[in-house]
Order: sequence, then C-alpha cells, then structure tokens
Amino acid sequence: MQVQALVKRNSVRWWLPLLFFAGTACLSLYWQLFHATTHIGDTLPTDYYHFHWNYWWIDHALASGQNIYFTNYVLTPATTNLAYHTLTPFWYPVWALLERLSALIVDPVLNPFAPTMIAMNVIFVLASALTGWTFYLLLHRFRVNQVFALAGGVMLQTTPAMLLSAWLTNINYLSLFWIPLLLLLWDQLARSVNQPRRALRWALIFGVALYGMMMTDYQFALFLAFLIVPFGVWTLWRSGLRMIPYGGIALAVFLVLFWVIGALPYILAFDRSSLSPMSIDAAQGIPFPLGYLTRISPYTRAISLGALILPGVLLALVTKMLTRRKQAPASPPPNVAHWLWFWLIFPPLLLSLGATITLGGSSVQTPYVPFHNLFGGMFRVPARFAPIILIPALIFIGQTLSRIRLRYIWAVPLMLLIFADAALFEPMPLRPLPPTYTFYNEFGREPYDYAILDVPVAGGSGEAWVGDFPPMETQLYGIIHGKRMLNGSIARAPLDSFWSWLYDDPLLAWLGQRRQLEPAVIEAELRERIFSYPIGYVIIHQNYMDRHAPTIQEIVGYFNQLDDLLCFHTVEGDAIVYRTAWHPGGCPDRQPTVDSGARTYWIDLGSPGDERYIGWGYHPAETIAGVTWRWTGEYPQTDTYFDLPPRGYSLSITMQAFHEPRLVTLLLNDVPLGDPVTVAPDTLGTYLWDVPAEVVGSGQHLKLTLVYDGVTIPAEIGMGSDQRRLAVAIDRIMFVNRG
Repeated sequence: MQVQALVKRNSVRWWLPLLFFAGTACLSLYWQLFHATTHIGDTLPTDYYHFHWNYWWIDHALASGQNIYFTNYVLTPATTNLAYHTLTPFWYPVWALLERLSALIVDPVLNPFAPTMIAMNVIFVLASALTGWTFYLLLHRFRVNQVFALAGGVMLQTTPAMLLSAWLTNINYLSLFWIPLLLLLWDQLARSVNQPRRALRWALIFGVALYGMMMTDYQFALFLAFLIVPFGVWTLWRSGLRMIPYGGIALAVFLVLFWVIGALPYILAFDRSSLSPMSIDAAQGIPFPLGYLTRISPYTRAISLGALILPGVLLALVTKMLTRRKQAPASPPPNVAHWLWFWLIFPPLLLSLGATITLGGSSVQTPYVPFHNLFGGMFRVPARFAPIILIPALIFIGQTLSRIRLRYIWAVPLMLLIFADAALFEPMPLRPLPPTYTFYNEFGREPYDYAILDVPVAGGSGEAWVGDFPPMETQLYGIIHGKRMLNGSIARAPLDSFWSWLYDDPLLAWLGQRRQLEPAVIEAELRERIFSYPIGYVIIHQNYMDRHAPTIQEIVGYFNQLDDLLCFHTVEGDAIVYRTAWHPGGCPDRQPTVDSGARTYWIDLGSPGDERYIGWGYHPAETIAGVTWRWTGEYPQTDTYFDLPPRGYSLSITMQAFHEPRLVTLLLNDVPLGDPVTVAPDTLGTYLWDVPAEVVGSGQHLKLTLVYDGVTIPAEIGMGSDQRRLAVAIDRIMFVNRG
C-alpha cells in the first residue's frame, strides 16, 4: 500500500504535470505540427535551414570520421570553425533517433525533408514541455501552490520568446528548460550539503547538466548568471560556505566534459578578430513601453512580456503589503529568498530595453550599452532577456499569491486567461518548404567530392549577409546531396569567408545579381574555380529571381556560350542545372530532337528543357493558345546554341513579329544565311533558309543568330504595364537533312 501511495503521489506531482505541459506544447504549436512535412515556420527563410543542416552535418562528420567543429561544406572553399555557430549538439541524439524512425514512416525519396522536419517538430514539443515542467517543479520546490505552479509553467513555455524560437526553429533558445533545471539542481545540492555522499552525487549531476546547457547554447550561461549567482551566494551564506567544494567539483566535471567531448578547445582556438559584431544600433530590445504591458505577436519578430507579468508583480506587491500589515508583531521575519526574486527582476529588465529608449521626446541611453561593449557586440538581441525577467517575476508572484487559498477550480479560468494572452489559438504563419528535386538525390549517389554552386549566390553569418535571405535556404538541400556548397549561413563565420561575394568577386557578385557581367573576367574565373574547388554542378534557382528581368536569360545565355566549361544537365521545376567540364560524367552534345529517320531536327522553344539551347536575348517561355514560344528582343540580337551532324540542311523558323513587321537577318556561326526576311505581326508564319554543308562544318558548337531591326515596349504603346523589349516570338526552329 505504501508503494502504491508513493507511485500515486509521484504521478500527481511529476508525471501528470509533464503530460499536461506536453499537451500545452502541442496546443501552442498545433498549426506547425499539422503541417510538419510540408511547411515551415516564418514568412521569410532566416534560420531553420541551418539548424536542420547542423544535424545532418554532425551525422555525416561522425560517420566519416571528421571533426564536427570544422567544416567546408558551407561557404566553401573556406573552412569554418563552428565553435560559435548555433550547432546545438545537445539535441543531436534525439534528432538522429527520430529522423531514422520517421524515415521508416515517410518515404524520404518522395519527401526528403519529411524525416528531419518530423524530428525537429518533436524536439519543439519536447523543449517546450520540458520548459514548462522544470519551471513547475522549481515553483513547487519554492513552495508555490499547485495552481500557480502550473500557471507559471504554462506562462513560461508560451511566452513570446518561446513561440518566436519555435517559429524560427531556434531550438537553442527554445531549450529554456536549462535555467529552471539548473536552479532546481543547485537548490537540491544546497539541501544535501550536510550529507556528503548525496551532495557529491548532486554536484556531479549539476556538472553534467551545466555541460548539457553549454552544448545547447552558450548564451544560457549568461542568462543563468543573472539568477544563479545571487541565488548561489545566498545558498552559500546559508550553508556556511560548505557548498564551495561541491561547487568546485561540479565546475570541474563541466570543464572536463566540455574539453574532452565539447567545444572548449575550439572556442579557445577561435580567431575572434575575424568576426563582424553587429552594431549596437541593430540590437533589438523589447519595444518600450508596449512590450512590457501588452503581448505583441511574436510572429512580427518582436519579443514582449505580455499583459499579465507586470500587473501580476504589482498585484503581488500589494498583496505582500496587505498581508504584512495583518501579521502579528511576533510573526517571523520575511523570507529572504522571497524578496531576492523580486530584486532579480530588475537587472535583466533594464538590459532588455536595448540601447536607448525615448522618454518625453528625448532619447535616453540604457545600461545595455556598456553590457554590449563588454561582450564585444557578441550578444546581439537584448530582448532575449525576457524569459530571465519572467522567471524571478513568476517565482515572486507565485510565492506571494500562494498565501491566498485557491480551489483547484480556479485553475481553469486562470489557464484560459493565460491562453488568451498567449493567443494560442491563432494559427502560426507558415511558408511552404522549398521545392524538392530528384537531381539532388542523383548528386547524393555520386561518389565524387565536389562543390555545388547555387545561383543566386548568397551567404551570411548572422552578423552580416551577402545577398537576400531566400537563396541561403538552398543550404537545406545539403542534407540531400551531401556535397560542399557556397550558399548558406554559419553563425559568426569570419567575414572574409563570404564578404567578397558582395561586389569584389566578379563571378560570385554577378551570380548574386549585384554586379554587371564582364564576360572575359567571368570566363577566366569559371575556368579556374571549376577545376580548383572543384565545382561539379551549377544550379540556377529561378524561384529566387525575377523571371521577367533579363538576369536569368543572361546567365543561361552566357553559360550556353561556354559549352566547353558548362553543359546543360536538366531542368526540373524552377531549377536549371548545369554540369561542369570537371565532372567525370562528362557532357553530352546539344543535338536537337530528331525524328526516327534522323532527317529532321527541331528545337521547340518555350517547351521544357529548351534552356539547353537558348542564348542571350530570349524572354521567359510562354504558352499562348496552346503554342509554346519565347519572345526575343532583350538584346539587339538573339542566339541559339546546338550541335548537328555535318551536312547541309533546309532551315525553317516559325515566328511572329510584335506590333509591326520586322526585318530579320539570320547568321550561323556569324556567317549570313541568305537575305533578310520580313516577319509579319499578329500571326505565326514559317520562314525558310538554305544552310550549306560548308557553313555547318563539323556540326559542333553551332550558334544561330537572329538580328532584328528594332524592338517595341508594350507599355509605351498603351498595352498595359509590360516593360519588356519585344521583337519576334519564335515557336520552332527546324533543320531538314537535304541528303
């Protein structure tokens, strides 16, 4: 009977609350969980892709015998020390197990992102549930009654900082449970100080937990210091300094673990002079004053305290004063720890303001400024102090209001009030995962070591960026192809690993749409890098580019011109893939589609895969009344590239002029083919030329050039807002073997 009673008591005090907080976590993340395999949080890709890539990298590094703290798989060819990157190794074993189990349920070939997305969403729930649960246990330990302890746990796990972390896949900051857990363990150690064996056991556990916290995120040590240092001093004073040796043992355990199987050696070896700390002007604090009085939606990327915390503190103060007046003169002195938590609210609160606030129309500097300078700008977001305000505030509120006897029925309206403030029923804004491509699976099966060059080129460090955020998302594809790549983000990567991509590097700046094309310079850089990196494939991601701007056609046209360096490999969805001359697979010729008798060769412009032939001057493909074509006119002439068997041909081109008749001159490898023809507007016509065998020559590296006598911009003649320069639309180019 005693065992049954103990199990029942522990279930009520421990495991049932854990299930409650797990349910709350699922409720707060329900919209994301429902779309776990198809969508991701955020409206603009910023962080999620490198958290998923992190665990793929740890997995790959361990399997291949590499050091997880050094990689050249992102921002290649630079090798980056990941000591300050948000690698978050703590969650890796959980991710690895869940990812493998998920792969048994969801076919990773059909949806290669699903296993890691499912694993990460389960981690969201675990981190949120553990945060609420450990804080509940801490509140319970500090004599907060069951109702307020449950309420405090829910308030912490649903605070805007937590929901924002889940929305952005910042599982490092989502793992807030380390703060209440370490406070709880330290208190347990303090209570065991008179029992040496038990105290030694708790000291060892505390050291391991400290190691786990640092393997999650180093900033937790900074956050923890605001609470555990004063709390630790208070417990040391109460224990008569008997805790000092046990604290030393815990610290020694942590240092040994962090050195032997942690990041400490790589932190000490890190060259901090290569960092680019964020300006204090960009340090985002809690919006003043609304962020301290109301709950701003975290999906605006703002962190606030909500509408309940500061009123709760004021209510607790009033309650404290009223109950003190009613106490008998012989009442015991107030609990020192109770007021300790009240005063611990203010240091993080002042730092959370950011660099300046506006009072009475004047800008006032805050204590955050010297704090920012003390850490060399490494601490970038003072609003992240919000949970460190909440923890002592909720302890103070809970200890004070626990003097009021509440029936458990009051937990229901209290929870509803907290849920309403947290807006838990508001769907989390989501965006679709990037498109999946089968060619990445093909790359992953190739045994070669090469780099992938994604276009547009973009990379960053969390402190500085080159290019837009969306193209950095291509880092996520690294978990499929497993190759080195340029695009992506590594927190606190050296600036010189990617800053030249902005303007100084002609090739990469041009491929990032930040610099004009310099053909001779670009070709020289391509020839060098394709073989020195080496680069195996170049992938043009049209979904990250303006399809109606000339950029895509300029890149495709220029690449097709360099057919001794690059060859069209495939087009799939929004991606155009080129294989390089380095690749052992080689490059096929560009022979057009041929009939069964090998007499007629044709290029159907506007149809899928026509990118292998087009040169400069073509606009995006269109389908009009079932006819696929491309307009020309972006440049004074338009080129088409292909190969043919060496012989003479009859050439026909089906095309239509825009707005007015156009005189079109045709050249093959810069040799004129007959006389110019006049192409009529408003209807497709077929125009004929004779192509002598001596002009075709070997049939390799042929370039067909159309030169037209002017272009028209539709918007300038009252045809909508279309700003394209249009000459003629080409439907089909056909060569008929004359032999």
